[in-house]
Amino acid sequence: MTSKWWVVSAPNEGGRSSFASIKDSLEAKLGLCNAHLLQLPEFRVGTLDSLISVADAITRDEKNLESTVDRVLRQYRDLTVSSSAIPTVDGVDIIEYVTDFEWDEAKFASSDSLSDIRKTIMEQVFRMEDDMKIRLNDFTSTKQALTTIERRSQGTLMTRHLSTIVEAEHVVESEHITTLFVVFASYNEPEFLSTYEQLANLVVPRSAKKISTDNEYSLFAVNVFKKSVEDFKTACREKRYTVRDFVFDPTAKSRSAEEEDRLKDEAQTQQATFTKWAETAFAETFIAMVHLKALRAFAESVLRYGLPVNFDVSLILPKGKADSRLRSSLNEMFGHLGGSWAAAGDSEEVTNIPGITGDKDFYPYVYFELPIPQSSRS
Repeated sequence: MTSKWWVVSAPNEGGRSSFASIKDSLEAKLGLCNAHLLQLPEFRVGTLDSLISVADAITRDEKNLESTVDRVLRQYRDLTVSSSAIPTVDGVDIIEYVTDFEWDEAKFASSDSLSDIRKTIMEQVFRMEDDMKIRLNDFTSTKQALTTIERRSQGTLMTRHLSTIVEAEHVVESEHITTLFVVFASYNEPEFLSTYEQLANLVVPRSAKKISTDNEYSLFAVNVFKKSVEDFKTACREKRYTVRDFVFDPTAKSRSAEEEDRLKDEAQTQQATFTKWAETAFAETFIAMVHLKALRAFAESVLRYGLPVNFDVSLILPKGKADSRLRSSLNEMFGHLGGSWAAAGDSEEVTNIPGITGDKDFYPYVYFELPIPQSSRS
């Protein structure tokens, strides 16, 4: 689950900041939202072409980045077996990080060009994605190997690995005699015991020994002269008894147990490491997303309102079901900013400029959304 925070940028007019207007009117007086100021550093503006280019690139990047944040969070929740877990970001609650946002100069120097900042942000995200693929593949491979071993001791006698059942005392192996292992429906046991000696010419009399039973099947060991093995198997198929192909190895059971213990330890270690990584990766990708949104707000605001830079970017969380009233109030407050674009009809052609006419729905102020993950109990 996510909550959609509104990112709204509007110019400061008449000596009053647009954020103050939103805070006083829409939050304090009308109670439609909670509003917080998104602090931006003094970016290098660059040329008009570079602004348009970076704004257009950001609108493409942010969907991928939002998906990455979502995937990392889902991975973290899978590892912690908690559908409501949300890691902290920079040591604080995710909401606190957003509402008290400060540009991280150590990660993304604001003195760089907007294009270089965007590339740095996305390169970090791509590294996270590649790292997660590798870690997930390793963890999945270990779990699959463990599952394969665990299945040897599970299932019915028709599919269960016999090394987990058969002991040395059940097996006779000599120059002329071998032991075969027969599985059949348990209700056929009386018939099997009365007929198995006649299934081939050289079956050792009274050699049948019950080894195991489950809810459906019984497993018997029968000693047969090697000359009659194929005849015995053929006769069993006709009776719908199954002769399991199995060669007893006295070390197989212990080796399997050792391998299972090793894989369990490896899976536990990988899970702990992967969980810690996912916790950190979520924080890093979320930080990258908020910085990219801040960069978008700046680029689109300059495109919309021009220079010198004189606008506020507000983070707005609508209260309850106040979305439509909040939208109407914002449109009324900033409607005068729409100009010719706001007046253009659906049939009129308008130049597609990110932050101005690039969105499906036009607003007289810069507007887009910032998705904030929520607990499933929220």
